[in-house]
Amino acid sequence: MIRESKSVPIRSLAQLREAAAAAPRRRVAVAWATGGATLEASALARETGFADPVLVGPEPEIRSSLQQLGFDSAEFEIHASPDPASAAATCVSLIRSGEAGILLKGALPTAELMRAVLDQKTGLRASRLLSDVFLFDFLRGAASRIVGITDGGVVPRPDFEQKERILRNAVEAFHALGVNRPAVAVLAAVETVTEAFPSTRDAARLAALVSDHADSGCEVDGPLAVDLALSSEAAAMKGVDSPIAGKADILLFPDLESANMSAKSVEYVAGLEPAHCVVGARAPVLIPSRSESAGARLSSIAFGALLAGQSGC
Repeated sequence: MIRESKSVPIRSLAQLREAAAAAPRRRVAVAWATGGATLEASALARETGFADPVLVGPEPEIRSSLQQLGFDSAEFEIHASPDPASAAATCVSLIRSGEAGILLKGALPTAELMRAVLDQKTGLRASRLLSDVFLFDFLRGAASRIVGITDGGVVPRPDFEQKERILRNAVEAFHALGVNRPAVAVLAAVETVTEAFPSTRDAARLAALVSDHADSGCEVDGPLAVDLALSSEAAAMKGVDSPIAGKADILLFPDLESANMSAKSVEYVAGLEPAHCVVGARAPVLIPSRSESAGARLSSIAFGALLAGQSGC
């Protein structure tokens, strides 16, 4: 059963950062903590009060970079590590021992970090599927809110059962944001079930399955195209009657490729800085793109800080 939140909903990434600052401070292990954006976000998280960074990597380079950014390196906890793989393993160990509660990717490939996270013996695997939840500010008048995209980072071609687990991961993440019953749009290119798009069958089946459970903690409909999920006017013009038309909090894409491209479009076409987090592990795992700004990484740390207070993140 998914437990519903009783909190006041967080409706913007600015509110997300404020909520993280008001919550208990978390320790974030930063794997191969080089690069200006990573170190700036880590330092700002420390200054704003929602996370204490533990920087793991080449110590001289980390100290030099911090000084160049105008921060006193003596104020930071730094663990020397000879290479990215060792840094990832050290950070995972810090999580497992309880010395840190969030894992942040620095300047190492995502695959290398995830190799340490997914290690059968020493990693952060839990009983749940891992999936990425990408948040952005949806700015549409009175309907402005946070909207989530999933899964654009972990499962390349999810089958039906994996889509159900990805959906539940995203719903629990939105409960952590105080959204009591998030509206989930299971997306496809069209709104009707058709053999031309197999994803439409999964969408209809998933919507029916979740709707049959009173304790699902969410409202689901599909298949829906993106315009209908985000615009009630578009739904009216097309003559589509959906209880979540124009109200979607979560956009569940049919595969990683479409979700990832849509998330990148939000960030680089619409110009909106996101927050995103891999959920389903023993702790929140943050895998920012190498091109993401310090501001986006800071919001992701805030997201991870809130999720770290939830069981089974």
